[in-house]
Amino acid sequence: MNLRMTFVSDRLVEQIMEGRKTASVATLEEVDVKEDEYNDPLVVGRVYDVYDGTFTPRVSIRITAMELCRWDAIPERLWRGETNDDADGFREDHVDYFGDVADDFEFVAYYFELEKAD
Repeated sequence: MNLRMTFVSDRLVEQIMEGRKTASVATLEEVDVKEDEYNDPLVVGRVYDVYDGTFTPRVSIRITAMELCRWDAIPERLWRGETNDDADGFREDHVDYFGDVADDFEFVAYYFELEKAD
C-alpha cells in the first residue's frame, strides 16, 4: 500500500504530473510526522499517492533522496526541481510557506520521480 501526501495547490500537482516538478520541501518538524490521513511521514524509497484539493488521488511519486538545506545555500537541484529559475526565485516562492526566516534557517528538501499519473 502506498503512503499519501498532498501539496498546497493543485497547480503543484499538475506540475508533478507534467514531469516538471521533481522536488519539494518540508520543515524539520514535518518530516517524520503523520499530519493527517492524507499526509504521511516522508521516507526515502517509498511510493506516495499524491492527492489534489478534493482529496482525489492524481499521481504517484517515489521519494528518491532527502537533504538538509539552509535558506542561504539553496542547492541548484532543489530550485530547478521546484521549477524556479534560480535560488532567489525559490526563496520568493517559499517565503509564505516558511515565513520570514534567517539565513541559517534549516529545512529538508526531498526529491522524487514520477511513478504513474492518473
